[in-house]
Amino acid sequence: MFLRLFAITFLCAFFNASALAQDCAQYRAKYNCPADKRFKLHLSFDDGVGSVTPQILDVLKRERIPATFFVLGNKVDCQQYRKACIKGGNHKQKSCQSLQLCQQRRQTLKRIKREGHLIGSHSYQHHHHSKLSPAELQQTIARSKKILQPFFTTKPIPFRLPYGDGWFNQKEQPQVMKALKQQGFIHIGWEMSGYDWNKKNQQGTKILDNVMTQMCSGRNGSVLLHDGVFENEHEGRLFTGKHLAEWIPVLRCVADFVPLSYFKKELK
Repeated sequence: MFLRLFAITFLCAFFNASALAQDCAQYRAKYNCPADKRFKLHLSFDDGVGSVTPQILDVLKRERIPATFFVLGNKVDCQQYRKACIKGGNHKQKSCQSLQLCQQRRQTLKRIKREGHLIGSHSYQHHHHSKLSPAELQQTIARSKKILQPFFTTKPIPFRLPYGDGWFNQKEQPQVMKALKQQGFIHIGWEMSGYDWNKKNQQGTKILDNVMTQMCSGRNGSVLLHDGVFENEHEGRLFTGKHLAEWIPVLRCVADFVPLSYFKKELK
């Protein structure tokens, strides 16, 4: 009986491995991936914490994948809602509901840290930072740092500018990167994007296609995805959260998932 069970298990594993190898060969051909090369890939998520973040964390935990979450400070700044909830008035119910949601997001933020992922700042609000006055620039960066300080685990602290504004154009707008450095941050850009913020891509395999095409053209590094919607503090990128688990086996055909410190040694 034991030998029979062993044989069945062995055959199942053999056929599963064979099927996976066949699928990977098809994906390599589809995206014109080099046959003899593997890439290094880091997953990063912006604009959260959002409603979909716990679902993303479930996938990352199951797949044992490290990630970085760049969090907007205003989404976990519960004090702004607490005052309005206590004060009462016409908007008391809405303010109290917002406070409850904010507290839930902070619990999710604690989970992100507890499960070993990096947490970085995405500033306090989703501004174009090169358009801020010098005082506003310092204030918004400092405000995010104060709110998120309990969740940071590295020095320097990871920071990703909304829109990449101040990073893409740092030669023209050097004050933004200078302000980040002065407050102990290191800016983290991205080498690839899923463009999952674009509703036109939130269908079929378009987001996966974007990442695979960029990676197989020869890129290693961080890929930009989203677990939040900066215009709405309660929402996440539902399409990304729903389909992330489906994308991972395809990505694994050509890439190994690595922590951010693989590329940024100073974050170890």
